[in-house]
Amino acid sequence: MQQLRIALEWFLNPDHLPLIAARDRLAREGLHIELVIPDDHYDGFEALAAGEVELVVNEPLHLVEQRACKLRSYGCFFATDGGVLIHRASLARLVAGQPVRIASPVSNPTTDQLCKDILAAWIRQQGGAGGTDHVGIEPAGFAHVDNLVAGYDGAWLAFANVEGVAARVRGLDTQLITTGEAGIPNFSALELIGAATADDATRTAIAKLVAALDAVIPDLVADPAAARELWYAASGEQPGEEVDAIVEASLRKFIAPVAPDIEMWRPMWRYLHTHGGDVVDAPAFEAMFPG
Repeated sequence: MQQLRIALEWFLNPDHLPLIAARDRLAREGLHIELVIPDDHYDGFEALAAGEVELVVNEPLHLVEQRACKLRSYGCFFATDGGVLIHRASLARLVAGQPVRIASPVSNPTTDQLCKDILAAWIRQQGGAGGTDHVGIEPAGFAHVDNLVAGYDGAWLAFANVEGVAARVRGLDTQLITTGEAGIPNFSALELIGAATADDATRTAIAKLVAALDAVIPDLVADPAAARELWYAASGEQPGEEVDAIVEASLRKFIAPVAPDIEMWRPMWRYLHTHGGDVVDAPAFEAMFPG
């Protein structure tokens, strides 16, 4: 049986339902899909460069960051609203310039600055000066809502359909300050990312995956009950209100057909490039989306 190893961006969650459904479909067609769960957010890119996986699923923000391994987009299957999920009780302190702590899976100049840009724009909208020297961003893993419960003021990058829903169901009084509200192009999405040097057999396997995604996504969207059943079978989670709500919210965010779309991410790349992000230059960006 042919194998295609896919490194996820974080722990298995309902955003990945199309991959789970495609995996089951392709197993019957002789293609084994392995979903690899990382310890750290960037593990997938290291595994791709080392030849340990053939595909990475991650936010398009990380597609355009500078890397030794040249990358290629195979398309986006999920897009949502995203930003900084923050306790409402912390908002006054944020505007007043008092210290706030933001939990993040990673901390680096590019992603930290994006978080601060979102918060700075929101602070200005509230009549504040817009400074963010008082905002501390700390690597704290992937469990955003658990981090909020544990005492962090906010969590970044949070998705509306996952953490936004989970926080509401758990009764947390939070607000999601989105990239859109800050005038920043959206990048809260999941992109299929491969190595530009992939061989023909790998590209053929990826093409089969894309075709399977195109087939299963409409079925998932059309049958929420079946989608919930698939999620619980794949994850081993116990059925409950929070996960049911996350699955339902996620179904509305899936995209088909799946295809590389440079114009979808050009505004994001341009924003990062003009704001000093450590991203690829224009020719390298164009090369990620072959015609």
